Amino acid sequence: MTKMKYFLILLALPFQSLIGSTFEEGIENQGIVIATKRLVFDRFPDAFNPSMIKTEAGYLLTFRYCPDRWYSPCLSYIGIALLDDDFNLLSEPTLLNTRFFNSKTPSQAEDARIFSYRGRLFLIYNDNPDVVSPSNWERRDMFIAELFYNDEEFSFSFPVRLCYEERYNSVLWQKNWVPFEWNKTLLLSYAINPQEIIYPNLKNGSCFRCYETFAQMDWDFGTLRGSSAAEIVDGEYLAFFHSGSYLSSSASSGQNLWHYFMGAYTFSAEPPFQVTKISPMPIVAEGFYVESHCEKRVIFPGGYVVDGSKIYLAYGKDDCEIWIATLDKEALKSSLVPVESR
Repeated sequence: MTKMKYFLILLALPFQSLIGSTFEEGIENQGIVIATKRLVFDRFPDAFNPSMIKTEAGYLLTFRYCPDRWYSPCLSYIGIALLDDDFNLLSEPTLLNTRFFNSKTPSQAEDARIFSYRGRLFLIYNDNPDVVSPSNWERRDMFIAELFYNDEEFSFSFPVRLCYEERYNSVLWQKNWVPFEWNKTLLLSYAINPQEIIYPNLKNGSCFRCYETFAQMDWDFGTLRGSSAAEIVDGEYLAFFHSGSYLSSSASSGQNLWHYFMGAYTFSAEPPFQVTKISPMPIVAEGFYVESHCEKRVIFPGGYVVDGSKIYLAYGKDDCEIWIATLDKEALKSSLVPVESR
């Protein structure tokens, strides 16, 4: 029986009945997810898809906020909040301005990832600043901007549109590029398998392919897509990914819905940045997949912070919630399996 078929059978059971099954026993025995905590912002209900980084002032958490999904489904903002060590608010969350020069196009910025490059803070996200109400056939491109924090106020540099010409015409929606710093150079992972590494010119936005490597990855839960930024952890880069499958489960009341899963992977600390290890199964914890009013069942990792033996992972749930998961770093590393290069 394939892992996918086995996992679908498990999803068809109530979550409580999964405890004690082979799949859930494996997850529990690894002890990857130690605890979870939901963050709720009164000013921005249903905010989701967070990213996170640690600064001297505290944890900076970005999120996505869609104030009117029914009448204005394209309207989407990047929000930001400052948190203390227990992930409580230190200041009121606020929305960032991604529009300049009196633009008449409302914000359509989605799924920002916050990361550090040369000790400075940046955001990378996808957007369409050219069309007021874009359809599914309109372009969405990646943008990058520097984030400034001064006197408890946030500001944003003028965003640079990134253009990877080799994929520009074949992919209308550019999403999920993974930023990482190597040798004081900003690089981006455009795709995981093959691992396609590109170099962005931050002045004009042009991107050029540097490396491409292939690996035999055993993952049966949808196409691997980037999620968090990558950081060096114990000698190699660590990042989290997501994937999606259209299926039914107890969490969807037996209806076919999109289910998004998350996992982790590592790649070498030096060029050509070959993927070395990957999660063999989705990372799952109690409460990840439950019934909700939303049209998807989503676990979407956006950013993480390593603190000693723990990893704090910011993730979105069902496109309407913000959560922080505490992971056991060694348990996560032990769960990853080597992949063979091709």
